Amino acid sequence: MSATLSIAERDFKGFFGTPLGWIAACIIFVISGIVFFIVVNMLLIRGQSIDPVADIFGQVLGFLNYINIFIIPAFTMRAISEDLGSGTYRLHSAAPISTWEIVLGKFLGIMFYFGVLITLMLIYPLYSFIFTQPDLKVLFTGWLGLVLNSAAIVSIGLFISALTKNPVISYLGSTFFILIFILSGFITGVPDWYRKNVNLLELSSDFTRGLIKTGSLATYLAIIFVFLVLCRFVMESKKWRL
Repeated sequence: MSATLSIAERDFKGFFGTPLGWIAACIIFVISGIVFFIVVNMLLIRGQSIDPVADIFGQVLGFLNYINIFIIPAFTMRAISEDLGSGTYRLHSAAPISTWEIVLGKFLGIMFYFGVLITLMLIYPLYSFIFTQPDLKVLFTGWLGLVLNSAAIVSIGLFISALTKNPVISYLGSTFFILIFILSGFITGVPDWYRKNVNLLELSSDFTRGLIKTGSLATYLAIIFVFLVLCRFVMESKKWRL
C-alpha cells in the first residue's frame, strides 16, 4: 500500500510541476466560470427563482463531464505511455512492487489531482449562499457524480494508455474509445439496459439532480473495476516481455 501511495504522490506532485497540470486547471476553471456566468444571467433574465445547486451547479458539473472526455486522457497518457516509452516502467517492474500497486498508484495520482480541482469547484455553490440557501444534498450528489464520472474516464484512459508507448496515440485512442463507448448506446436496436449503462453522461445527470440510484452507482464502480483489471492485465503481460 505504501508503494501505491508513493507512486500516487509522485504523479500528483508531477502534474502541478508541469505546464500540463496548470493549463488543464486554467481550462477547467475558465470554461466553468463562463458556463456559470451564462447560466446565472439566463436565469436572471427569465425572472426565474434560482435554485443555486440544481440550476447553476448542476449545469456547471454537467458541462465539466463533457470536457473531461478530452482533458483526462492527457493525464492518463502521461501516466503510463510515457513511462513505457522512457523506461520508467522497467524500473518499477524490477522493484518489489506488484503490478496492481503500480496501476492503483497511477489511478489515485490522477484522481487526487482532479479531486483538488473538483473540490475547488465548490466555490460556485458557496457563492450562491449570498442569494439563497442551497440544497446540500444536491450539492453532495452532484460532486459525487463528477468524481465517479472522472474515475470511470481515468480507468478507461489508463487501459488504453497501457496498450501503447506513444503518448499521442494514447490520447487519441482514449478519447476516441470513450466517445465510441458513449455513442454506442445510441445505435438502433441496442437494448435499453445497455443504452442507459454505457452513457456516462446520462449516468452523471442523475447525480446532478440529487438522485443516487443503486444501478448508476454500481455501473460506475463496475466500469472502474473492469478497466483497471484490464489495465493490470496488459501491464502484467508487458512485464514479462521487458
